[in-house]
Order: sequence, then structure tokens, then C-alpha cells
Amino acid sequence: MLPLIRVDSWDDWTRIYNDASVWQPLVDAICYREEISYRQLRSASANTNAVFLLDRAYALKIYSPFWDEFEFERTLLEALNDHEEIPVPDVLGYGHIADGGGGSWPYLITRYCEARPFSEIRGELSEEAALSLAAQLGGIVRALHDLDAGQLASDTTEQVWADVVSERRQKAVVELTEAGVLADILVGPLESLLDEAIAADLPESRSVVHGDLGADHVLCAPVEGGWTIEALIDFGDAKIGVLEYEWMPVWMGFCGRDPALARAVIDGYGPGLLVDGDFPKRAVAWTLLHDFGSDELISQWRERSQPAPIETMQELGALLCGVSILR
Repeated sequence: MLPLIRVDSWDDWTRIYNDASVWQPLVDAICYREEISYRQLRSASANTNAVFLLDRAYALKIYSPFWDEFEFERTLLEALNDHEEIPVPDVLGYGHIADGGGGSWPYLITRYCEARPFSEIRGELSEEAALSLAAQLGGIVRALHDLDAGQLASDTTEQVWADVVSERRQKAVVELTEAGVLADILVGPLESLLDEAIAADLPESRSVVHGDLGADHVLCAPVEGGWTIEALIDFGDAKIGVLEYEWMPVWMGFCGRDPALARAVIDGYGPGLLVDGDFPKRAVAWTLLHDFGSDELISQWRERSQPAPIETMQELGALLCGVSILR
């Protein structure tokens, strides 16, 4: 008999999601169903779903009940397996497993990747190697954005995107003002900028975006003469959305706000990113409309010594998208 796993609140989830002892009975049931075996079970780091590594063979994700990510991530990963220019782990199994109380838990099994996250190796890399990986990431992201999003779009993906944009439009400026990040003088112009960005968001111009390309989700491996990106992982935040939605995690996460790395990403992506000169404005808008853009901005702002409220769009742009590197 499988145990009941009761999660009524976010606090409940944070107490158990990376506790292997809680999930092992479900993990064993999934493995029995999928006809796989393992000797060692360990929790993966840097996740908000329950992710476990089985030996050095499989990665198993059991999805949080607070987001509806499973179907799109599974569908997208299976589609990407046909695109060698966008390296992702192979999907080996998926489904739903019931706990002892009748709760249904979606799960996804992918092949384990031996490569190391960019966050782990950054300090070991020469500047040349780091810039090479950044340029590779730019090319991979461009290939992702060039996919035919219409083949993956559905009423569900449209609703997910609309819900994120609506919620962030309502909360972003309020959250930043209450945190002391924004001066009152900037509230009106910023709200106008967000409205302008949303008005320009047309379904026919949307792309597939990963949505969380921080340094933990870019796995790298040494090759003769350098390093290569072996896989992008964790497409749980992927959406059919605006391509500028991709920028904030790349700039603040992968690049760590390093202008040289950001420039290399842009060069790898290609000149089309900056062709009309309005990218900085769009990047600021879609950073604040990003699902966790406000949290990242507040965190970056608080890291500055004796922070004062941001008073100009130029200052906000420098923090959110590195305006100087885009000129």
C-alpha cells in the first residue's frame, strides 16, 4: 500500500519535496511500472518540483500540485528530441501515479546527463571558454525561438501565458513599490511601458521560450579543445510566449549580469535580436512581466550597498538588461 502524500499548502510542499524518504515508495512504484531499476536514490538540487536522480542513469521528476507544467514539458521535450541543435535529455517514461489516498502525481523520467551545470564550473573556466559557452547558448536559444510555435500551441498554452501576463501586470509595479525599489516618479512611466508591451503581444508572433535559463539549467561537458553545452534541462517554466521573456534568467542567472557573457550570448543568438533598437525597452517590460522577474529585481537591488529607490528608466534598464552592452 502506497502512503498518502498530503500537500495542502506551499509550506507543506517545501517541507517534503526534496525528502527522498517521503517519495521513495512512489519512486519504487514508478520504476516497477516503467521496468527500470536503481541502487541509489538522491534528491537533485535547485528545483521546486520533486526531482530525484536514480544512480547515474535516470532523472525522475514528480510534479508539484501548484503548477500545471507536466503536459507541456513532456510534449516539448519529445518534440525537441527531433532537433539535434537544441540538446535536451531523452524522455524515457511518463505518466501519473496514485498515492495511498488517491492523489494523482504526474511524473517524467529522462536520461541522466553526466555534464555539469554552468554554475558549478564557471570558476574553473578560462574567459575564452566561458565566452564560447555563452555564444553556444545564444545559438541554441535562437534555434529554440525559431521553432514553429504553432505546432505546440494549444488552448492550454494560451491560457497559461494569459494568466502569467495578467497576474504579473497586476502585481509587478505594486510589489516593487512596496519593496522600496521604485521611486514614485517611475511608477507611471513603467506602467505605461508594461501596457505597451502587452498590447504588442500578438499570438502569431510568439515563440517557444524556456523561461528559466539560469546557470543551473545549462549542462556543460569538456571536449577536445574546449567545452560544449551538452543539454538544457528543466523546461517546467517553458511557454509559448514573447521571446524577450527569455532574457531575464539569461542575463541575471546564466550571465550573472556579466556584460561580456551577455554580449557573447547576443552574438551567438544573431543580430536579429537588436535589429530595431527597442530590445532594451522590451527586455525591461518582459522582465517585470516574467513569472519571477520582480523577485529577481528586488534581490539584485538589495545586493547594492545602501540602496535607494530607482528613479529613472535608464537606471532600471541597466539593472534589468544591461543597456550598455546593447548599444
